[in-house]
Formats: sequence, structure tokens, C-alpha cells
Amino acid sequence: MILENFISIILALAPVILGAVWQVSRISPVRLKTLGLAVVVFLAGGMVMMQSAFGLERPVLLLTGAVLLSGFCSILGQGDTTEPANVSASILIVLGLGLGVLFHQGLLGRLFLIGLLGYVLTTFNRGKSNSIREKLVFPHLVVAIILAISSIFIGEPLGLFAGLFLAVTFLPLAPFHLPFVAVIENAKGTLSSFWIVLWLAIGLSELNGIHSLLTSEMLSGIGLLALASAVYASMACLGQPKSNLFVASATVAHVALVWGLLDVFSSFPEWGVSFGVAVALLMGGVILAFSFVRQRYGWNILGKLPGLASPMPRFGMVMVFLVSFAMFLPLFSTFSGLRFMETTATHGGGMVMLLITFLVVWLGGGWYFSRMLHQTAFGQVRSDVPYTDLRKGEFFAVSALLIFAAYSGLIH
Repeated sequence: MILENFISIILALAPVILGAVWQVSRISPVRLKTLGLAVVVFLAGGMVMMQSAFGLERPVLLLTGAVLLSGFCSILGQGDTTEPANVSASILIVLGLGLGVLFHQGLLGRLFLIGLLGYVLTTFNRGKSNSIREKLVFPHLVVAIILAISSIFIGEPLGLFAGLFLAVTFLPLAPFHLPFVAVIENAKGTLSSFWIVLWLAIGLSELNGIHSLLTSEMLSGIGLLALASAVYASMACLGQPKSNLFVASATVAHVALVWGLLDVFSSFPEWGVSFGVAVALLMGGVILAFSFVRQRYGWNILGKLPGLASPMPRFGMVMVFLVSFAMFLPLFSTFSGLRFMETTATHGGGMVMLLITFLVVWLGGGWYFSRMLHQTAFGQVRSDVPYTDLRKGEFFAVSALLIFAAYSGLIH
């Protein structure tokens, strides 16, 4: 146990230290990108070694694997300018802190979580934004930090409520979704894609730790909140012109299904983690594809560059596959639940609420994703734009996220 903790601490701290050093150094972007990819490969090797020697739990293995894959793809997709170099360093810092949270339970895991939340707060401070959303985010994150450390020392039921607050923050339900949305909105380059995967992975880990303690009354309240969150997020998608905020809202809508199904499928580690990882990787893939276009043209408004499938066939192909998968994603949650366990008895009102939530997420997703696809992949091509298709590395990065999302949602 001591050796396992020592190795996991080294794996978590190594990218944090290297990222911090590289963020203030003058290493060339190309070299930093290569080193960043090498670090992620090294961490993956370390995780394989830990699995072979100590046998990691299935949820931990799946969540850390998703985070490492997303980190690799996010760094791989970065360009060769100064700003992406800083983004790659930030990805390493966040990756290390996130791995520390996922690897460890108790005080050590909470210390890494506090470090991650503190890093988010300093990022908002540097941004000096005066938006109402970020004014609300700051006290939310402060409360999360306080609860993260106090949950170690307080008993039940306060400890359960502290864990639940952290879970609805990282596996975001409205109105606790504001930190998640703000992080995705402010993230530069491909960091937005990595944040989606890491943020949801931490939320799934938190929920995995408390799901068995939730009472039927709490599950009923959560189901109602999940329905309200699904309706709100789906409506937000329809009126959201910015790509980052569109994907963030779509993620909140689909996460509502994870919470809504807790009262139906009791064995959350079997179905919930797999479905949650599929959501994270898929949404990470969508926003990663958008970030490649933004790197080229500075574009982040849906509909500003229509018809991309014609001059950018690789981009068009991955977007069609991503959207097609996203439209059927709500079905995978039910498929996973039925595959791994039997349903539990629920009252009629709860089943009706769950059915409505499912229909809101499924039909709403089909509406706003098809609308987004029409605004980007199809339509009249602009003659004043020098189009450049996705490079092989970019195409591979998005494809890898899509393939592993399908694996997690359908097979794992």
C-alpha cells in the first residue's frame, strides 16, 4: 500500500512540476509539444505498471485512462505557436492534479482536489473578468474548497452532503454548473477539450464514492433536479452561438441522464462510469474539432463558417460521426444499465420523471446537434476564406476520442 501510494504520488506530481517549469521557460513550442506527449506516454506506462502490480479498481482504471487519452490528444492537436505552448504546459499541470484526485482517496486526494480548484481560481483571477457568471463562480469554488477539506473530518450526514455538493459541481447539474461552464468558456486552445474530460472524470469519481449512501428521498430530489437541468441546458444549446458554450451546455444536458438513472440502476460503478466517460470523450471530441477551426481562423461562432465539409473533408467526416454518435448517446445509458444489472423497483412518479428526462435529452440533442451540424459542415462555402483541412495528427486526435467513447459506451 505504501509503495502504491508512493508511485501514484510520483505519477501525479511529475507532470505538475514539469508543466510549471515549462510554463515559465523559453522552450520552443515544438519541443514542448514533444516532451508533453512523452510525459503522457510515460504516465500511461506507469498506470499499466500499477494495474499489473496492484490491480486498480475498474472505475479508477477507466477514468484515468480517459484522462490520459484526452491529455495526449489535446497536446497532439496543439499548433506550433507561443500560446499553444503555454496551453500544453497548463494541460500537464491540470493532468497531474487530476490524476492525484483520481488515484487517491481520503486526505491525499482532497489535497490534490484543493490544488486543482486553487489553480482554477488563479486562472479566473488572471482573466480579470467582470461577468456575472464568474462573480458567482468564485464563491462557489471557495465553498467547494472548504467542503473538500472538511469532508475528511466531519461525520455523516454532513460528510455525505459535502460529497454530494462536490459531485453535482464536477458532474454538473444546474444551478451548480456555473464553474464548469466558466472553465470551458475561458480555456484556450485544446485545453477546453481536456477540461471537459477531466472535470467529468472527477465528478464520476465523487459520485462513485457516495452513490450507495444516497437515500430514496435524496434520489427523488436529484431526479427532479436532473429533469430541470436537462430542460434548461437543452434550451441553452438552442440559443447559444459560441461553440465552447454550446458544447458545455450539451454536456450538462447529457450528464443529467447519469443522475436521473441512479434511482433505476443501482450498480453505478458498472454502468454509470462507462456512460459518463462516453459523454466526456464525445463532448471532448466535438470541442476539440471546433478548437482546430478556431486555431486557423479565430472563429468561435456557430454559423460564421458554414460548408466546412466541402473544403475540409476530414473535418466534415469527424463532425458527421461525432454528431451521429451524440444523437444516440442517451440510448447507451439504458443499454449499459440493462447490460450490467437488473432494474430496481421504483415508484410510478419516478419512472415518469425519468422518461421525461430521457426524452428531453434525446429529442433536444437531436434538435440542437443537427442544427449545429447544418451550421458548420453544410451550407454555402465562403469564397474569402483560405480553407485548410485537419492535419493527420488532428484527425487522429478527434478519431481516437470518438473510438474510445464508443468503446466505453457500447462495449466496456
